[in-house]
Amino acid sequence: MKITIAGAGEVGKHLSKVLAFDAHDVTVIDVEEGELSNLSNHLDILTIKGSALSISILLEAKVSDCDLFIAVTHFPEMNVASSVLAKKLGAKKTIARVRDPQLLEEKNIKLFNEIGIDSIIYPQALAAREITKFVQETATREFFDFAEGLLSLYVLKIEEDSPVIGKYLHEIVALQEDLENFRIIMIKRDFSTMIPRGDDVCLPHDILYIISNKKGSKSMLETFGRKKFAVNNIMILGASRTGRATAKNLQNLFDVKLIEVNEARAKIIANELTNVLVINGDGRSTDLLVEEGIRNTDVFIATTGNSETNILSCYLAKSVGVKRTIAEVENFDYIALARDMGIDTVINKKTIAANSIHKYTLGEKTAITSSRYLTETEAQVLEIFIQPGMKITEQQLKFLDFPRGAVIGGVVRGKDAFIPKGNTQIKNSDKVLVFAMPNALNEVKKFFETDK
Repeated sequence: MKITIAGAGEVGKHLSKVLAFDAHDVTVIDVEEGELSNLSNHLDILTIKGSALSISILLEAKVSDCDLFIAVTHFPEMNVASSVLAKKLGAKKTIARVRDPQLLEEKNIKLFNEIGIDSIIYPQALAAREITKFVQETATREFFDFAEGLLSLYVLKIEEDSPVIGKYLHEIVALQEDLENFRIIMIKRDFSTMIPRGDDVCLPHDILYIISNKKGSKSMLETFGRKKFAVNNIMILGASRTGRATAKNLQNLFDVKLIEVNEARAKIIANELTNVLVINGDGRSTDLLVEEGIRNTDVFIATTGNSETNILSCYLAKSVGVKRTIAEVENFDYIALARDMGIDTVINKKTIAANSIHKYTLGEKTAITSSRYLTETEAQVLEIFIQPGMKITEQQLKFLDFPRGAVIGGVVRGKDAFIPKGNTQIKNSDKVLVFAMPNALNEVKKFFETDK
């Protein structure tokens, strides 16, 4: 696809990297020459210095011939206006990043569609939605549903006392029934990600990515020694847009406290969120956190605008016994650090925004119905609807030369979901989940191409 991105900020840079690696024809527009030079030096993309509101710049970027125009500058008004211009100039689809949650209301979305914007994204709302989901799924670091909930991806960290340490994977999932219901499909170890085989061994601090159907989830959690716990009290540090949206989502489900250092902002939030106890104070103070009951908190969520503060405050919360910590970390270099410090879940708005936008780049030829990048790994998850003529249906899986850097993690057939084995043969109208490393992605897609 031909894709034009307006804005070379953090979200724009991440999108450029993701889309360039997917072999799309990417053009990036920004007024900052330094940001553009950094991108062009590392990626095979075209960069244009100038304003996305300039018609001459948009024409230079050939938006009239682009399949997708994505506006993610720091200025919401510019994103909206440039998307409208791009659409009028001939862009097939347009996406604008906004910062006002009210714009996500159905009546406003309809208005945007009428003026030429196909989709709007609000990364903070998307992040809050994921945090809300992770709060309610207490036994895992992260949790994602696929195929309308028939398959789920669980992310678990192997602790020092885990019963699976030192065991081969074929020993861990030994029962035939379990083999059909859940499987470890990826392991994050130190700074590398691997697609495991049966003779691989689980080590302390490994992060496991496990696919399971509904039948296998309970057995899977028991196998890895994980238990759910009840959540009553939640403490949120930072009334950022993400923090406010999270508090709003959770306020009618749990007892929520929100700590904000800025007095004026704290007063505004207190009036907006009637079921949230808003406290004006510096959440970096151990005394304040103890005074406000952090020892009795079940889930601590740090959503200040500073990644370091979020990581350190979650580390403090963990050290005094908080069962679950969630940190918003925007600096990719700090994600591994947060993991090593014991933070349970890391939220990254850039990854979330990329996942939201990436579905618009999926071509019809491969029948990929959804795609997702995971926060702590470079692997991609593809949900694919099987159609006649695809190479993947020709033989049993064990006879296909499927790339080693990828694995078919799950299959949905009708209303049943199962984990495929070597003698499984994929059939038309199946829906499959594929986990692929970047270097295997192009080879993987060849198995799912159609003649359309």
